[in-house]
Amino acid sequence: MADLRQQLDALRRELDALPASATASQIAQLESEARLLLAQSKNTQYEDEARQLFADLARRSAPASPEAANVRGLLRRARIRIEIAGDEDDIDEAIDILAEALDYDPDNPETQELLQQAAERSPHLGLKVQGLLERYGLEMTPRAPAPPPAPVRRDPPPPEYDYEQPPPAYDASPAAPPLAAPEPSSREMVGNLISETSQAYYSGDYQRTIELANRILALDSSNAQAQDYRQKAEDNLLRGVVPDHRIPFDARVAYNRANSLVRAGNYDEAERLYREARDLAARAGITSWKDVEQALLDIQDLALAREMLAEGDRLLAADDWDGALQKYEGAMRVVPNDPLSQERIDLVRNVRQQFDQAAVQLNTTSGSLSERAREFQDLLNSLASMRQLLPSSDRLRQLSREIEDRVEDIIAQLFNQAQGALARTDSVTVLDERLRLTSEAVRLLESASELTPTDNEISALLQRARQSEANMAEARHVMERASALIAQNYENELSQARTMLSGLRDQAQDPRYRMIVSDLLVRHLERVEVALDNGDPQTAQRWLDLCKDEPFRILGRRTEIMRLEESVRQMRRQRYAIWGVTGVVILIVLAAVGFATKDPIQNALDPILNPPSETPRPTST
Repeated sequence: MADLRQQLDALRRELDALPASATASQIAQLESEARLLLAQSKNTQYEDEARQLFADLARRSAPASPEAANVRGLLRRARIRIEIAGDEDDIDEAIDILAEALDYDPDNPETQELLQQAAERSPHLGLKVQGLLERYGLEMTPRAPAPPPAPVRRDPPPPEYDYEQPPPAYDASPAAPPLAAPEPSSREMVGNLISETSQAYYSGDYQRTIELANRILALDSSNAQAQDYRQKAEDNLLRGVVPDHRIPFDARVAYNRANSLVRAGNYDEAERLYREARDLAARAGITSWKDVEQALLDIQDLALAREMLAEGDRLLAADDWDGALQKYEGAMRVVPNDPLSQERIDLVRNVRQQFDQAAVQLNTTSGSLSERAREFQDLLNSLASMRQLLPSSDRLRQLSREIEDRVEDIIAQLFNQAQGALARTDSVTVLDERLRLTSEAVRLLESASELTPTDNEISALLQRARQSEANMAEARHVMERASALIAQNYENELSQARTMLSGLRDQAQDPRYRMIVSDLLVRHLERVEVALDNGDPQTAQRWLDLCKDEPFRILGRRTEIMRLEESVRQMRRQRYAIWGVTGVVILIVLAAVGFATKDPIQNALDPILNPPSETPRPTST
């Protein structure tokens, strides 16, 4: 329980410490911890507190208003400006951004904190921040200054100390001479001059250092310290070494702005600012400023390199790739490791290499029409990527045109070959050969269609060829299926085979189709013969009628059918004769029976046929 209590308190403190501009990821992390604590506090005395904490986090993670989002964005921009500030201009721009944030939310603590950081950069910025806060009725609470470090007295370092890493500057004011002191001796004067020389050297006044060293050597020509100081000061003057604290503020600002302009590529304005910084330093007594002099030399090199790059670009636009490459390599020699020059060199070399490869491949392409078409299509795609890099290149445009002409020739050849293959299918009777020719035509037309997808004539012919190919493949499958059904030799299977073969009248000239139909006809004739053997002329006639229907008509009149028809007619005549004889015999028998029993029958039938009447008859009396 104690651990749960501590975890809840810690999470509450983290929630209270979240800034107003907290990101969603920070809040989501706290939400996951709160959800875990809520699960652990189930059925405990801390459950209500955990629920309340989770609800507070949910409110914090709710979508913020547009004003709060704007404030967060402005605070982020201002914070970045302050962190990467190089001069007061960046801080001044950050203050302007914070002024916009104050328009949205004057009471935001982060805004006030950032304004406090900006005000600490300089008194001028502090006054600007103070006026801004007064406009909104706010007060700036200055931070408590840190206690200054205790001063540490050190002896002047020996002359052999590295002059490029000077120790902390000492007070350059000469010590006050004693009130009542006798005239100093030569050794005391040398000691005082050594002290002044050291102070002048480490303060960066190399000219005065040389003068004081010369005075010391005039008194003591063998003084090693004075010789060392003079040697180092002369070297620094020759090299243009200037301590930063001696450079005037205006000169430093001009120098920094010139550096920014160099990075932006504005070399003319940067050179002007470099010269202005050098003049300002010269007026301050700095006759030689190494950094500025080197910057002027560098900017001249950069300007020359950019001029050579411009000339190289003009040559590149004129398709003089070799000349452009020479210019770019010259710019690289002027400014080593220049990324822009290296990029141009890589571009020219890549384009020239791909162009040469495309020209060689164009002249050495071989193989079938489809293979050459694919190779030419790859060449066109490669040239398209190069033309995106050099859209105004006539050499690339001419090579593309040549490849396109060859592609058009290949398209015409593919189309003509496909038409020839389709025309040959009309004179071929074998289905497999027709299917092979149609498939070849489809392949040729597909290759042509890939090269010219918008050609309606090729597309229409390709569609017809594909339909013919599908029909032929279906016909071959039907033949195979019908042959399998015929082999089973059942009545239902024969009926299915007959129906399937009836729909293939377009393949009437195919030898395989005629062979299958003939096999089916033989099976039907066998059924006719079986029916005749069984004395069933009706069944035999029914099978004979099927043999005269589709698909057997393609076989013409067969002698077997005529023979079997004659057999059926004979069987029927014999049957009719037997029936006639049987009828005559029956009639004769009936007539004989009737003649033998004529009188009794007549007597029996007479009352019925001639009933007695009531007509009176005369009688003799």
